[in-house]
Amino acid sequence: MRWLDERRVQEALDAADRMALERLCERLPELLPIKPACLTHGDLWAMNVMATADGRPALIDPAVSYTWAEVDLAHLWTTAPPPEAHVFFTLYAELTGLDRGWRERMPILQLRQHLAVIAQFEPDWGAVDIVRATLAPFRRRL
Repeated sequence: MRWLDERRVQEALDAADRMALERLCERLPELLPIKPACLTHGDLWAMNVMATADGRPALIDPAVSYTWAEVDLAHLWTTAPPPEAHVFFTLYAELTGLDRGWRERMPILQLRQHLAVIAQFEPDWGAVDIVRATLAPFRRRL
């Protein structure tokens, strides 16, 4: 909801979009399981994952936050992941006990990032279409 007052978001989303987002927010307790917060990178996307000279992974540009780990995973998946990403996500799920429904929750968790892109960048790289697709199930049928 934080991004709704931004000029570009107001121009991009209509009243029906905003109402659908409000309905989605009302249903969050049933859509997202209760999970503990943890220390996260906070700005984990493909361009902040690099490699050292010897090929080891390195993360840059942290915006450290204490939140749900799946928020960082969803943020990383918002951008085109490298071909090897399936290895990371499979291993992460194995090591942390990530449940099978995490991929289905991603579009909801990615909304914040897509709204931020709409608010801050021109062009929005298709973020409006993605937001509308995510909100589609929460629109009222006439």
